[in-house]
Amino acid sequence: MDSRTALRQAVIFFVLTLGLSFLVFWGPLALFQVPTISFVGSTMGPVWAITLFILGGFVPSLAGLCLTGLWEGRAGLRRMGRRVIQVNIGWRAYLAAVGVVVIATLSQIILGNLLGTHFNLSLFGQQLSSLLPLIILGPLSEELGWRGFAQGRLQKVFGPLYAGAVLGIFWALWHLPLFYMPGTSQHETGVLFLPFLLTLVGLSVVFAWLHAQTDGSIWTAIFFHWIYTYASQVMFTGMGQSPAYNWLSWLPYLVIAVLIVMFWKPNTQSVRILPTQHPV
Repeated sequence: MDSRTALRQAVIFFVLTLGLSFLVFWGPLALFQVPTISFVGSTMGPVWAITLFILGGFVPSLAGLCLTGLWEGRAGLRRMGRRVIQVNIGWRAYLAAVGVVVIATLSQIILGNLLGTHFNLSLFGQQLSSLLPLIILGPLSEELGWRGFAQGRLQKVFGPLYAGAVLGIFWALWHLPLFYMPGTSQHETGVLFLPFLLTLVGLSVVFAWLHAQTDGSIWTAIFFHWIYTYASQVMFTGMGQSPAYNWLSWLPYLVIAVLIVMFWKPNTQSVRILPTQHPV
């Protein structure tokens, strides 16, 4: 696949994903302030709103699947399926994924303490019941699109690291309606969008690094997304709403991303994410 085709397909994916989310699923809920459902609070909206909210979360993966089937056919879908179940990524990759989240989360806790915000570590145990649903509502519902479809096409044009940063911007924009939707963690905990965007840009660079280290395994992205989402949910609900912390919470992931940019020299030819032949 040439870079022009890859870029065109990535743009179509972003337009489709953001368009459906903003105009059909999440946008109307945010515009009319319709409550949905919270996994850490007591918010519970009408069934139709909860349905739209959940379906909207699957838009990235569904868009990635549909466009892969359109342009690569059954062979492309089979390739994507194999990447989803590519769980034998090596202990170093698992350790790196967990290590990044642990280091960043501990850094956020220390940062919060320095800013006068107390954090209760027992919250990680108290919220374990939400861990299993989070692998579906987040990792599985998104990663077939972000890392499964878009990352490979963007890195064909920009290389893995810049592709990760560009993807992070669209990933953050896709979340924007959640900041105005009662019941979501973004709305209920007072998260600010700009720090959130910076966090996701840095995080997306880490995704790109892990993705490349495991030969484009979508499972790697699902696993990393899963543990990050759980850790961030606990942090959002437990760190309080300190304005200073809300503005500075993005620092750990961005610092890790900068270190990756400084020391990682990716070999793009070793990352087999796209088909070698132009789809018929």
